[in-house]
Amino acid sequence: MIHFVAAVLRPVIGKARTQQCRIVLVKDHGVYMLSEKGKMENGRRSIIAWAVECNPDTVSFDEWWERARTEFGGDDFAEHLDPNDAVFDRVIDEGFDLRIGADATHLDIDAVAPQP
Repeated sequence: MIHFVAAVLRPVIGKARTQQCRIVLVKDHGVYMLSEKGKMENGRRSIIAWAVECNPDTVSFDEWWERARTEFGGDDFAEHLDPNDAVFDRVIDEGFDLRIGADATHLDIDAVAPQP
């Protein structure tokens, strides 16, 4: 499983709710979440939440690439998520982080207490 820290995920959830659009979980050059709509800067959304283990700005290429491949397979993808799902309420209201894993047919998304 990979994990997203509440502090960096909250702005993405807030943007998606404000723009009344979905949250997109993306696996390509790393693993990250962003709102489906929003301001662009240098060809990218201005608000992005990177998975701690798959952030190319903080984790070496070989490490994040292997972790993303292990967790989600070799293909790039974009999965659209409802920002009003109760799991995102726990991030906003309780400061919980998210843990995400996958199998061949499903994503498993859980709110978890922040790591110390």
